[in-house]
Amino acid sequence: TQRSWIAKAFLVNEPVVLEELVPSTDIIAKKNCWFTASGTPASCVNIALNHLFSDIDIVISGPNLGSNTANTCAMASGTLGAAMEAAIDGKRAIALSFAFFNCDISDDKAENACNIACSIISKLWESDAWTKTQAGVFNINIPLISALELPIYITRMATTQFGSLYKRLEDDKPSNIHPITGLQIKNKQADNSQLSAKQKQLRVAVDDAGAAESDNGARNRIDGEDGATYVFSASVAIETSAEENTDVWAVRKRAVSITPLQPALHSLGNAKQACLWSQLGFNSLDE
Repeated sequence: TQRSWIAKAFLVNEPVVLEELVPSTDIIAKKNCWFTASGTPASCVNIALNHLFSDIDIVISGPNLGSNTANTCAMASGTLGAAMEAAIDGKRAIALSFAFFNCDISDDKAENACNIACSIISKLWESDAWTKTQAGVFNINIPLISALELPIYITRMATTQFGSLYKRLEDDKPSNIHPITGLQIKNKQADNSQLSAKQKQLRVAVDDAGAAESDNGARNRIDGEDGATYVFSASVAIETSAEENTDVWAVRKRAVSITPLQPALHSLGNAKQACLWSQLGFNSLDE
């Protein structure tokens, strides 16, 4: 199932169905150790670690075909989301992505990237890099190019921002086919039969409130947008500054980027903030 751009989401209203796979004869594997799952990348990792296997040493998420660099892409990445879920579960984790250029994804370049990845991951494992750096995840981006040896940089994550990621369908009768990907657009109507009694009551209350606002003219309307359809358009150009020593900078140099990360949102605290909190009458923990 296509789960790009889903980050570390769990689809709580969708059951996850497993299917056992039989590996080809040239792969030596234990029985009952190959499965596909219908869930998100993060849910697959959670189920694997807590229900299927008890002896996992490392979780490698990927390889993703396409880079996962800068905070904008990384925070939306299902590949990185799965690795973060593993790290939260106390496992060493790697998010692996192959950056391609000009849509050149030939088999020989993919094989080259796989060989480089295996070498890097072996070195990280043998050196116990997770413990020594206190990283939970190593976000690795490898260019898909022919060079057998590439420079390897330990980088920090670039910081940028998105503009619009959606395209408005201008047709009077919107198609159910995505104009960018060619895939079917899922516009599921809400299925009230799957809601709890409290959820149904809440939905009715919200609908009633919206109708009341509409009748009273309280809601501001934007002409031409009622009933408009927007579809995700990943073809939007994402202009990211390539500040030196960032992951974006390394990949643009056709080099390997390794970014040590922790599965945490770090709170910010400093003297300037403490002054502001005091002015607002808030208690600062830094005091």
